[in-house]
Amino acid sequence: MSENILSVEDLKFLENLHTKCGLEFLRYDENGIKTNENSKISKFIENESFDNKSYLTEISKKLRFRLNSNFQLNFSHDFNFEVVRV
Repeated sequence: MSENILSVEDLKFLENLHTKCGLEFLRYDENGIKTNENSKISKFIENESFDNKSYLTEISKKLRFRLNSNFQLNFSHDFNFEVVRV
């Protein structure tokens, strides 16, 4: 049985970024977090009531720690995504 890395709240947050902001990928490497639509995601993060930028950073740290690698999340239709080590 595989163990979930992300919580339900983490997944809901990413789903909001995907559906509301058109997030296609999220990449975490030595240079930080990169996305396909920085302006829309930045606006979404600023408009929400809690500290979303920190939340996104925490999700990235969880994944990086568990994968022991830099990674990229590739999103597709209906909020399906795959995790790729980079």
